[in-house]
Amino acid sequence: MRLRIFILVCWVAAGAARADSYTGADWIVRFNLPDQTTSTSSIGPDEFVIRDGLLARINVLDSNDWACLATYTFSGNSAPGGAAGPILAAVSNALVRGARIAFVVDNGVNVTSNYWPGVSLSSLATRAGNALELARSPADSGIMHDKVGVFWYAAATQGWVVAGSWNFTGGASSQQWNIMTEIQNNALAGAYSNEMRELLSGRFHANTNKSHALDGTRFRLAGMVRDGWVRYAPYPDGKYGGSNALTDITNALDAAQEEIFFGLNKLTRPQVAEALIRACNRGVIVHGSIPKSDRSQPGQDSYEMYQMLLNPTNYTTRNRVRMYDAYYKAARTSYDNGTRDLTHAKYLIIDPRGTNPLVIQGSANWTASALVLTSSNDENVQFLPHAGIAAAFLAQFAAMT
Repeated sequence: MRLRIFILVCWVAAGAARADSYTGADWIVRFNLPDQTTSTSSIGPDEFVIRDGLLARINVLDSNDWACLATYTFSGNSAPGGAAGPILAAVSNALVRGARIAFVVDNGVNVTSNYWPGVSLSSLATRAGNALELARSPADSGIMHDKVGVFWYAAATQGWVVAGSWNFTGGASSQQWNIMTEIQNNALAGAYSNEMRELLSGRFHANTNKSHALDGTRFRLAGMVRDGWVRYAPYPDGKYGGSNALTDITNALDAAQEEIFFGLNKLTRPQVAEALIRACNRGVIVHGSIPKSDRSQPGQDSYEMYQMLLNPTNYTTRNRVRMYDAYYKAARTSYDNGTRDLTHAKYLIIDPRGTNPLVIQGSANWTASALVLTSSNDENVQFLPHAGIAAAFLAQFAAMT
């Protein structure tokens, strides 16, 4: 009976979960509604809500303000349906207004491309006067995988952090399910600013001089039941059970009491799958989504963990992880057909309707290079014990599945 009641509640919520932005006293959660078209004549409602939220933050930057943007990929030149082009235009205008802006990109980003007429990252970095501060990661053992905006508004003495799964591309809006948080908290913004400064100084992933001083920074938002915290990869300790995001995640899973939901682009860590199975065995209801492109065939990154979660012999009761295909597009007329990275989100929600809710989200895929290793990717993972934020992520799960 409990399962039937839950399914009814979930599907009723799904029918109503068309809103794409949820707002609290000091936070916003935005998720896009993809339509699988890149035509500028067929842009759907809420398709570009994440991009537009980021542009709004850039567009209010003024003299004495500082911002740093970071992205793993960067493309899309049209004003209606792109990302890189409109972002370059907004950054260019903010530099003219006197704002100080930095930009961090992965090695694969083309910094010379004019995604906006006459404007590229390189041209902004070499402009006369107030130039963009630009850093590009080296081509070595890791990647700069952050998707971040840090904004300091001097007049309001406020720091905001925009972070999540959305790369700065048109396709991330039109062809994937993504989600981002916007959080106003000076302690959190200070921690992200420190991380961005490390990258701007050339200390990327494998660099042994990269500081871990603010990894694990604690902060408190209005309505939080306890402190939130943030982790940055690479980590100070690469052992399973050591000081890293994977340990924090499995500890949180082992404390879950009622429900778990997850939308993950990749899941390769057996420690996570084992913790989800343990949760089922003690009666926790678990629902999840992983894209077919990553788990349907042997050899795909998430295949083994997906099979582990489906295997009934791994459970001691009849309660098992329930997996769902994502909708192919927000119109909800068909399901995942194998489109690459359809579910691009990287989150897990624990007890969203309980007394101790927690959202875990960020740039990190749930792999060793993003959650454990000491010399691999640059990533960020937020731990957010907040009922309102949990409700927003639950709405995204309902819309997506």
